[in-house]
Amino acid sequence: MRSSPDQVLRLVAFGLGALAALFAAAELTNAVAPEGRVEPLASDDPLRAELSRCRMVTPEKLDTDTVCRTAWAEQRRRFLGLPSDDPGKE
Repeated sequence: MRSSPDQVLRLVAFGLGALAALFAAAELTNAVAPEGRVEPLASDDPLRAELSRCRMVTPEKLDTDTVCRTAWAEQRRRFLGLPSDDPGKE
């Protein structure tokens, strides 16, 4: 029994459609972000705790909060890899 060109085209179209649906489903499962909040890792670094507190400081209080300014300066120094002002600290 010979297949007509219409049957071959239908079979190819069906196969391509199924393949496209499979790829779309795989992409959709990768694109959906997990729900819920990601908790930060616990740290023994007191600078992290201070920076976390400083994120909540209002702009009005920021002018007088020298502790936050010092914490941000230390974080900036660490990030940029600059030497410490206190040689016994590191």
